Amino acid sequence: MKRILSICLVVLAGSAGLMAEEYSLQQAVNLALKQNAGLQGVKYRVAASQAQVTTVRGSLVPGLSVSGSAMRMSNLYNTSVSFLPVLDGTTFAPTGDVVPSGSVSADRVGNAYAGKLSAIWPIYTGGRVWQGYQITKLSRDISLQSYDSCQAKVVFDVKQAYYDLLLAQSFNQVTQEAVTSIQKHVDRVKALYQNGIVSKYDLLRAEVQLSNLQPRLIQTQNAVALAKQALNMNLNRDLNGDIIPTDSMQYLPVEVDSAALKKAALETRPEYKSIILRQKIVDKAKLTSFAGYQPAISLLADYTYYKGQGYTDIDKWQKTWDVGIAASWSLFDGGASIGKIREARANQNQIRLAREQVEDWIELEVTAGYLTMKASEKTIFSQQRSVEQAQEALKIAQARYESGQATNLDVLDAQLALTQAQTNRIQAVHDYLVSLAKLEKAAGITLK
Repeated sequence: MKRILSICLVVLAGSAGLMAEEYSLQQAVNLALKQNAGLQGVKYRVAASQAQVTTVRGSLVPGLSVSGSAMRMSNLYNTSVSFLPVLDGTTFAPTGDVVPSGSVSADRVGNAYAGKLSAIWPIYTGGRVWQGYQITKLSRDISLQSYDSCQAKVVFDVKQAYYDLLLAQSFNQVTQEAVTSIQKHVDRVKALYQNGIVSKYDLLRAEVQLSNLQPRLIQTQNAVALAKQALNMNLNRDLNGDIIPTDSMQYLPVEVDSAALKKAALETRPEYKSIILRQKIVDKAKLTSFAGYQPAISLLADYTYYKGQGYTDIDKWQKTWDVGIAASWSLFDGGASIGKIREARANQNQIRLAREQVEDWIELEVTAGYLTMKASEKTIFSQQRSVEQAQEALKIAQARYESGQATNLDVLDAQLALTQAQTNRIQAVHDYLVSLAKLEKAAGITLK
């Protein structure tokens, strides 16, 4: 019976464990890249832009069309042909030659059929078709850069949410350790009070300090729950699903060069690549604007197979074909072409200024991320020393209190100082990791 009960408990424990999923930071990032809703939407936009490229590419090749008709007609042409002898002009005797003679009437009821294959190929449009195709491909490339930009944002958001969860859990752990430490102190004070060594004031003061930590403990527990929901949202999981981060929040030094990061950012950032592509689009649009002053030339070809039409042999299938060239040239458009040229030039100036702004913005973002990361590093070093000092101070205060050389307030103050020092160091490590992730996003590279 005991063995069966043990097996049941193991099974139940295993089932409960399945409810909480463990994720490392990299696993969380991979899951978000796979099923993040926003990223999926950008994928559809990329697919739509690729379809537009295919659509416009159709204008570069000959267009073929086929048409056919079948009609019952009440006035079908009816042709009758006869041959008359040729007479000698002197004797009026037949010479043996004949000449055809016929008549045409439109009173016959019959069927008429026709099938036609047509082809048209614009061979010169002043650059409108070709440049339009190039612009569509550049627009497709811009959508790909938008996907990369969205992907970088998803990665950063997941990292920040992951670090926020670790921060909340660390705060909760520090608070629980403080509660445990104060509870032990309360137990010591209570024992001393019962032996008449300390006053009731010391006991009340310690119990009040313990009670004051309870709201903070509840706040840190709520912060953990909210941080889990935020991470689940970034991973497109059930908001209430339990998630356990397997990575720890620890400081790992990274060697970085601010100048190299700025250079790398201008080579890899999707936002900067997009502005370069937009500049190319504007340049090609300017070339297209001159098309209004140039002719448009197309090749034409038709092949027709018909029956029941014409004046002769209407009961037989017949065929005709034609090949030609068509040209058109607008001599006056009321200034529309000039307006397009001016618009293209203005767009060139505008995109040039936008490119300079993007360059400055990227440089500023990299600089800000670099300085924030370095400041967080310095804070980590200083707070680590503070934690060690606070731990030592608490040990001394507890020992002195038990020997009667320190007051109850000294112990409580030492515990509060330790909790604050630990909190500050955890916050500094969190800020460092988040600033490192932000710097990676700003530079467009992974720092190791």
